[in-house]
This record gives sequence, C-alpha cells and structure tokens, in this order.
Amino acid sequence: MYNSKNSLDWWSILWALFLCIVGVVLVYSATYNEAQNWANSMWFKQVLFFIVGYIIFIGMTFFPIGFYKKIAWPTYFLSLIFLIIVAAGFGASKYGAGRWISIGGFNFQPSEFSKIAYILALSTLLENRKITLKKLSTFTRPLIVFIVPFLLILKQPDLSTALVFLCLTAIHFYWSGMSLWELFLLASPALSMALSFHNLLWGGLIIVVLIALWKVHLRLGIAISIFIGNLAAGFSSFYLWNEILKPHQRSRILTFLDPLRDPRGEGYQVIQSKVAIGSGGLSGKGFLEGSQTNLSFLPEEHTDFIFSVLGEQFGLIGCIVIIVLFFLLLFRILHICTMQKNIFGNYLLVGVAAIFAFHIFVNIAMTLGIMPVTGLPLPLLSYGGSFVITCMVLLGFVQVVYKSGSET
Repeated sequence: MYNSKNSLDWWSILWALFLCIVGVVLVYSATYNEAQNWANSMWFKQVLFFIVGYIIFIGMTFFPIGFYKKIAWPTYFLSLIFLIIVAAGFGASKYGAGRWISIGGFNFQPSEFSKIAYILALSTLLENRKITLKKLSTFTRPLIVFIVPFLLILKQPDLSTALVFLCLTAIHFYWSGMSLWELFLLASPALSMALSFHNLLWGGLIIVVLIALWKVHLRLGIAISIFIGNLAAGFSSFYLWNEILKPHQRSRILTFLDPLRDPRGEGYQVIQSKVAIGSGGLSGKGFLEGSQTNLSFLPEEHTDFIFSVLGEQFGLIGCIVIIVLFFLLLFRILHICTMQKNIFGNYLLVGVAAIFAFHIFVNIAMTLGIMPVTGLPLPLLSYGGSFVITCMVLLGFVQVVYKSGSET
C-alpha cells in the first residue's frame, strides 16, 4: 500500500531532521569562539531559520497539490519581478554582489525564491508535453521560461545559482522525453565554448557532436544549425573569457586548475579546505577541536565550507555518515516520485531531487578541490536564512506530493 492521503512521509522527515541537527552543531562549532551574545550567534539564528522553515513546511501540507499547480505561474512572474529589481541595481549588496532584497530588516535572496517558482512553472508546463529536438516547437516555451530568470540571475552576478537552473532544466527535459544524445546536442555549444581553449579537446568534442547528429537523425536544417553553432561558440570563447566572465569568475577557474598560483588569494580557501579535511583523518580531531576552524584559517567555514568543518572534526567516518543521510533523503524523494501517478507531482519531485543532488555534489566536490569554488551551500547544513527556508519549502513539496497519494 502506497500511503494514506492524510499521512506524512516520516522517513524523509527523519533524514532531514538528522541533517538539520548536524547543521546546527556544525555551525555552532564553526562560530562558537566569536565574541557575541548567544541570541545574536549564528547557530541560534540557524535554529530560528529552521523553526520558521518547519512552520512553513507544516503549513504547506494543509493545501492540496492542485493548489500549487494553480499558483505556479503567479509565483513564477512574482519571482521575475524580484529578479528584475535586483538586476536593476536596487538590491542590497553583499560580498560584492547585489543579490539581496531587504524588507523590514530581513534580507532574502530572490534567486532562492526563484528556484521554487521555476520548479512549479516548469512542472506545470511539462506536465502534458513531450520534448524532442526533432520538433523544435515542443521546447520553445520551456526554453523561454528558463532563459528569462537564467539571464536575470547571471546579471546579479550569481553564476552558481544559474548553474542550478541549467541542471534543473536538463533533468526536466530528460524526464519529459528528450534523449541523452539530444541533451548533449543542446548543451554542445556551451561545451564547445568551454573546451575551445584546448584544440585537442575541442576537436574531440566536434567529432562526438557529429556522431550524436548521426544517431539522433534530426532534420538537415536543425543538424546544420547545431554544427555551425558549435563552431561559432568555439571561436567566440575569447569574447566569453574577456567580456562575459567577471574577473573573480576567471580567477576561480584558473585557481581550480592550479590552486597554488595564488595560495594567499583565490587559492587560499581550497588549500585550507583540503588541509582541514585531510587533517581530520579517519575519526576526526573531535568536536570543537578543529584548528583550521577554531583559528579561523578557513574562511566561510559556516556557509560554503561547512563540509570541511565536518571532515576536520569528525573525519572520514563523519563525512560518510552525512553522505549516507543525504543519499537516504534523495532515495526517499525519488521513491515517492516513482510511486506517484500525479504527473505534476512527479515533475515536482524530480526538480526537488535535482536541486538537492546538484548542491550536494558541487559543494562537496568544491571543498575537496575537484571542482571550482562556486558558492553553492550544502543543503540543511550550511548557514543561511534564505537557503534554509528554500530547502524546507522543497521538502514541503515532498510531503504535499506524498499526501496526494494516487490522485491523478
């Protein structure tokens, strides 16, 4: 039996609760030595963020899944208004980027709200639509729905959130019937632009593009357009590097390739993160005993690099436990998805799983130095009000879909 329509999925709640508790503990351990009153401390604020998030989470379960389908487009257009306000320069600046809107002393990131709105809108749009490159009209509207918030978020600039939108869109397109070869062809111009700095890699990519075009059997005009698009993208890489990418983005890429090129600047975070995780060994140095954390050698340890705090204090065992908890949470979400007959709910849960999985993979890879520093926080562990509440809303969708049971 799948579930009772009035029940909650206690397994996903349990895994999320464990992660929330660990998150508060890690934020406390990363910031406890800062001279401040406990009421103003980050760990206490994190507790308040989770309380607010859980209130929203519970409140969401009182509305049927059809309600969220009805508000999808109003929510999407409201998110665009917020993004336009920020893109127009009226947002509050922080860390060199104007990504925040301040209302009554509370700062929130419209880009986080836009993730929720985008999932709702895209799930509604793709509910009864099969997407294929063989018929361009099938994904024209979804592409427009994607490109508008994507460009507005890039304008902030917020490349990391823009990458979340790319991942989410690719997963939804695949779920809606687009083959992996078609997805590759759709993404190939961007890949061509990225790999054109190495002639051998770019040449190999062009060969794979030709193979993909042969396998997919597109109309001649579409195939020629994709091939020319790849050539044009490759030759435009110089413009991308010098005109599109911001200086800090170029520096992050170069530092990723060689962290020691600027060990006291852009490479400092990655180096200190790897030192922290490596020094933790198998079982860690112990709670509150991390030297990299306690002596503030590791910047942003309570946000982007919270996994490094985990590795230093609780070692490989602690890291494995957290990764297993994330796996159990994602597995549960996808299990509910596979049992779901409501197509809108099915797409909704695919989007939730995609956002969580992308954040988890990129953040952990970033702290290990195998991906560039992107600024993506770790779900339910990293400090931050907007992101914590976004995570709780996404988990609220899981409960809403679960409660809908076998409704069609």
